[in-house]
Amino acid sequence: MKKILFLAASVLFCVFSLVFTSCDSDDDPQPSVAKPVAALAEVGEENSKEATAGKDLHLEGDLEAEGLIARIDVTIATADGKTTIVRKSYTEGKYIGVKNTTFHEHLDIPADAAAGAYKVTFVVTDKLGQSTTFTSDLTVKALDKTAPAITFKEVGEDNSHKAVIGKKMHLEAQIEAPHKIAKIEVEFHNTAAKYEKVYTYTDEKYLGQTSVLFHEHPEIPADAPEGEYHIHFTVTDANGNATTEEAEGIQITKK
Repeated sequence: MKKILFLAASVLFCVFSLVFTSCDSDDDPQPSVAKPVAALAEVGEENSKEATAGKDLHLEGDLEAEGLIARIDVTIATADGKTTIVRKSYTEGKYIGVKNTTFHEHLDIPADAAAGAYKVTFVVTDKLGQSTTFTSDLTVKALDKTAPAITFKEVGEDNSHKAVIGKKMHLEAQIEAPHKIAKIEVEFHNTAAKYEKVYTYTDEKYLGQTSVLFHEHPEIPADAPEGEYHIHFTVTDANGNATTEEAEGIQITKK
């Protein structure tokens, strides 16, 4: 009889031990997943925090989300929050479902946007529902119709948007500058490799002109990394007005 009681007690002890062990396991903290890291390194060209009504706003920054990016929401509203002029969401495509990426987009600023102070709100949400918000001040300027205007004609031979490291790249653009051209800058930028190369043109054939076809063949440096580039083409006039246009999706390879 004593053996039976002892056996029963042992069984009960094991059962209770398993139950408490299970409960303890349930109470163990689960590994935490950090919230997304979101910051825009550039709001406007060269982080000027300026935009012009009727043109686009350059936004760029590195993102990280251990829980994988589920969506990105961008809004631009007046500083008092009463009027939203831009509302854009990204829920599919190259940014979604990844852990690390570089956000690079150009958002159109409405032509009728009033000049003044605005705020950019940039929200990254991961697949766990966690979100991080980044904000930046922005000044919207009225469109100056006398500022330089740039129209790309050809980027690469036959407008191929291709170039080879160590060789020259064909580049053509029409420039209209009522207040006369003072300087032209062409910047090649590889976001992923964090590489930049700037070419400055102050040739007599451009300086002082009000209408001219830019036709040059900048050489791609031997140390330029392979990858996708974009070009910032900036014209500054004699009054100090500057206009920048961007050509995207340029593939630069070794051969």
